Amino acid sequence: MCGSLAAAPKPDNGKKAKKATAAATSTTNNPKTDNGKKDAKKDSPKTKKADTPAPAAQAAASSGVFSDSFQASAMQGSLFGTPGIWNTQFAETLLPGQASAGVYVQRYSRDPGGLVFTDANAGWAVGVTKWLELSFSSTGYRRIRVTHPEELTFGSQGRLTSYNPVAPFARNPLIYGPVDWSLGATIGLLSQDRGDPIGLAYQITYHVPYNPTLGLGVNYYGVSTTEPTLTETVMIDKWLGTAGEMAANLGYQHNGTVDAGGVINLPLRDQFTYGFGELFPLHSRLQGVVEFDGNVPFGAGAHTDLFGVPSPFDVNFGIRFNPISWMGINAGYRFGAHSSSKIAIPTNVSGFVFGLSFGPPPVKAAPPPPPPTPTLACSVDTSTVQPGATVHISSTVTPQGLPYTYSWTTTGGKLSPADNAATLDTTGLAPGMYTVTGRVDNGSGGTADCTANVEVREPVRNPPTASCSVEPSSPVAAGAPLTFSAQAASPDNRPLTYAWQVSAGHPDTTSQATLHDDTTGAAPGTVTANLTVTDDRGLTATCSAQGTIQQPPPAPQASLATTLQFKPNSARVDNAAKAALDDVALRLQQDATAKAVIVGSATSDEVAGRRRGLTPAATTKLAEERAVNAKAYLVTEKGISADRIEVRQSTDNPHQAEVWVVPQGASYTGSGQTFDENAVKPAPTRRPRRPRAKTSGGK
Repeated sequence: MCGSLAAAPKPDNGKKAKKATAAATSTTNNPKTDNGKKDAKKDSPKTKKADTPAPAAQAAASSGVFSDSFQASAMQGSLFGTPGIWNTQFAETLLPGQASAGVYVQRYSRDPGGLVFTDANAGWAVGVTKWLELSFSSTGYRRIRVTHPEELTFGSQGRLTSYNPVAPFARNPLIYGPVDWSLGATIGLLSQDRGDPIGLAYQITYHVPYNPTLGLGVNYYGVSTTEPTLTETVMIDKWLGTAGEMAANLGYQHNGTVDAGGVINLPLRDQFTYGFGELFPLHSRLQGVVEFDGNVPFGAGAHTDLFGVPSPFDVNFGIRFNPISWMGINAGYRFGAHSSSKIAIPTNVSGFVFGLSFGPPPVKAAPPPPPPTPTLACSVDTSTVQPGATVHISSTVTPQGLPYTYSWTTTGGKLSPADNAATLDTTGLAPGMYTVTGRVDNGSGGTADCTANVEVREPVRNPPTASCSVEPSSPVAAGAPLTFSAQAASPDNRPLTYAWQVSAGHPDTTSQATLHDDTTGAAPGTVTANLTVTDDRGLTATCSAQGTIQQPPPAPQASLATTLQFKPNSARVDNAAKAALDDVALRLQQDATAKAVIVGSATSDEVAGRRRGLTPAATTKLAEERAVNAKAYLVTEKGISADRIEVRQSTDNPHQAEVWVVPQGASYTGSGQTFDENAVKPAPTRRPRRPRAKTSGGK
């Protein structure tokens, strides 16, 4: 199949006839086509309209598909046996058991070398399923006339420097022989015959050379590459009503490497194949054909660039004459539009296509069967209502898509029919069960009934609903307000009254939806508010909410910050005591409302080298000096205000002074007595000694 474009099949026209038959029958019985429809509406029950015929069936009917015997011509075989034109295939696949075939002779030219090809092609295709088609084709004979052997190097030099990729071993003026045979499978993806807007198919074809050896393929015949190829093609087609059918093919052809034991190693380049064609009109004894097809090498591999990379492109046009609907006589002219500007003597660009194409015979439309007896099912949107409510009744008929007449009756209420549905007004009905009956008639004696029951009940007495909440939901201090709120409603829209009961506090109301409770004087714990909501019929709803009064915080307490240690009979604040006082100063700086109490302490037995103890006055004075000196350090060295520090003296403990931190609201209740600190002179704070500077003489 060299020199032509692989593609995919076209829809089965027998299948078209079946679909068009059903659509045309529905149209005949469709009330939409009845000129007396308006008058019939006045005197007869409602009639449901049949479905509108599918576009494919409309096109078939308008083109005379049931009386014209040429509707199958579009499924006749291409050069590959699959349904199509010549080199362009259609995307519609054959039905199971249907077949198409083609027997053709074509002539075309290729450069370089001025090769004029004359091929004999034959093929057939058969439908396996409605989506799968298998095909076989063969180029059983090829004749090549080499008009410009000087452009080829294999014959003159024995090297493949300049060659034609279709027949790289062509060297004699005239060669001929068999080329290859092919097996293909086409998968239909979309089908206009099945209601899709376009036809779409995928095809894969494997080509096997008749002469796969170097001896036969090169030395004897030379009409092919001797290597198998694999072609993948996507086919698209579109019906143009009755005007014709367009098809486009896009493919990829993988070529192998010609390898003859190292004597010849020629990796052929792969090819991108394309084609476009139109057959017009779609159903006629005489049809016109226009085709454009070609290929473009791409990818890695050997190629000749002496005359440019060959990219063949052909324009074909001609006719298909159908003496009978399932066979066509094809004749066309092929024009080679690919001649290279680098070739001094262009190849003869004229060629031809001639052959016979065969397709499945037309399918005769069977008389429409009588409409089947219908079945009818009824349903209601609600089966239990109160008096005055509206109930919608609908029905489903089987089979659908046919013209039917509907009628409706009821045992009570006002019924409003509308084709296959009705509306029941229950105004004024007493409580009880009522039946609505629907009937469908197909106009040919087939009827079916269905019933739907509707129960009318006394109105339901629905009690109110209520829910309670409290704000804030977190605990509050005693005296803070709690707000209790209710969300109440009556499903029957009845008036409501409120009655609150509160376990603690002083509520501002007990008969409104919102209650404010003053908790002044209430004990810590849970405050519960219970609500009863009552409508004017005595139906009630209850809810409750709980708030919390928190426990009061404990009173602040004075705390011992540190205990300063002194040497016996000494009131000097040493470094250890200063470090402890630094921590006290930091706490006072962090809490500006806190105060400090310093209790200086001494005992009479604090002697240093003495045998006799201190007198009571001396002991008291030593205790006072210890408190005053500690305060003086905090005031002068740490910047603590003097009025924030209270000094006391005690004769209970030796060698120490206690420093207490008293937060705001707390009181110091510990030991020690106050004294007049102005009568006690604080000891001066010692400064670190400066090192004496050395004299120039080093003394």
